[in-house]
Amino acid sequence: MLIKNNMNSCFFLTSKEESAMKVLWASDTPLSATEIAEGIPDRTWPTSSIQSILRTLEKKKAIEVAEITKIGKSYGRLFRPTISANEYAIMQFDRYYQGDDQDSLSLISMLLGKKNSKEEIAEALQELLDQYREE
Repeated sequence: MLIKNNMNSCFFLTSKEESAMKVLWASDTPLSATEIAEGIPDRTWPTSSIQSILRTLEKKKAIEVAEITKIGKSYGRLFRPTISANEYAIMQFDRYYQGDDQDSLSLISMLLGKKNSKEEIAEALQELLDQYREE
């Protein structure tokens, strides 16, 4: 998948890289390589593969080392993402809908429950705004 990091460059995430990122996005704290690998559901590849995945994510600037800490008897790195899941989603949107208003309206319609007209979309958006203001 294509995302842009904070440096405005674009890169692709493989499915394994995306799986690792999802684990990092779900965590409130930096994680070790082992914690990341163990957090990937239905992982079919060996835990040792996570090191090369993390190196690639570092090169792409999708993650960074948050700290170096003692893990067991040795020291290890803890990682955190440099981009949020929401930023990732927005970048995916930008990738597919680059300035095409009709496609954007179509996607918004689908997200709001298949509203067909501009009026229905506007009404659904207004309802969301009203709910947001009440919170």
